[in-house]
Amino acid sequence: MDFKLVSSFLASLFLVIQRIIMLAISPYKTMRKISEETDYTQIVIIFIGIFIYFFSANKFRPYDYEPGILFLLTIFHYGATVLFFYMAASIMQKEREFTFQSFLFTFLYALIPTIIWFSINSWLYMIVPPPTTFSFTAKSLSLVFIAFSIAMLSWKIILEYLAIRFSTKFSFYSIVYSILFYLVAVIPYSLFMYSLRFFRIPFL
Repeated sequence: MDFKLVSSFLASLFLVIQRIIMLAISPYKTMRKISEETDYTQIVIIFIGIFIYFFSANKFRPYDYEPGILFLLTIFHYGATVLFFYMAASIMQKEREFTFQSFLFTFLYALIPTIIWFSINSWLYMIVPPPTTFSFTAKSLSLVFIAFSIAMLSWKIILEYLAIRFSTKFSFYSIVYSILFYLVAVIPYSLFMYSLRFFRIPFL
């Protein structure tokens, strides 16, 4: 086994973990650094994490479809999101002050709250199954989970905004307009995926 290859992979893994922590502590500065990233091994590592999630979560609560299919759909969602905002930037920006790789890295790291929420949700389903009664303990656990979900959603919105901000170089209003156009496409698509029982909640 090539020692340099292993050491390089471990260095990238350490950087991914560090970036995830820093995205929670200092999201603005961290996402700005991520937008300048060139280490594609980080992309591979994050997708390996998503791959592991789908196959492990399937053991806790079996999906209606094979986890491999859901993993490929996640790659498709990610790729479609990257292409959407890259094309939006190409159309709206007269001067190309952005690079495609910045879209790849920023939008992938914007998936971190989604990965964490789905992972925690699966572990909690195994450790603490959904309550069947409305006891004080059940209500308390539900409130904690709701608070956690709101925190993850807030973090997700912040990272998504910063991903668009640093990859497209858009102004605030351009970011808002692009997000609205994105939602016009995503909401019907998510409902369609839900109707086919692929995702109860879109993995975006």
